[in-house]
Amino acid sequence: MIIADTTVLIDLWRGRSGVKKCLEKLEEETFCISAISIEEIFDGLGYTMEKKGKDFYKKIREQFEKILKDFEIIPLNLAMLKQSGTFRGQFRAKGITLDLGDCIIGATAKAVNAKKIISRNPNHFKEFEIPFESYEFDK
Repeated sequence: MIIADTTVLIDLWRGRSGVKKCLEKLEEETFCISAISIEEIFDGLGYTMEKKGKDFYKKIREQFEKILKDFEIIPLNLAMLKQSGTFRGQFRAKGITLDLGDCIIGATAKAVNAKKIISRNPNHFKEFEIPFESYEFDK
């Protein structure tokens, strides 16, 4: 089982080849996302609706709904949230500031014993004791 960061979903939507190549070489794996990635995507969609209108929002939402079908969604539970908070506090004590979403993704990966996390932002996950893989960011 591999946990994909929210950046993977965004880059798939944007049609970036780097993420596609990364996922293709791991095609035998089960790809999952933390439920927090749904919130992060819909945060962006809410912004899009306000800035670009409902028609554009609906179009983009439909595209994301298709992408999400390729991923198993791991629901959050109390243990994951406790672990996320613990991670965040430990990192903060070391002078490392990490986004809440990234801490939840890391806690999700730990809870399900994920083989790795895939992200275009490996610096967001290097503090977790979980292997990660990054991909080339192409425009």
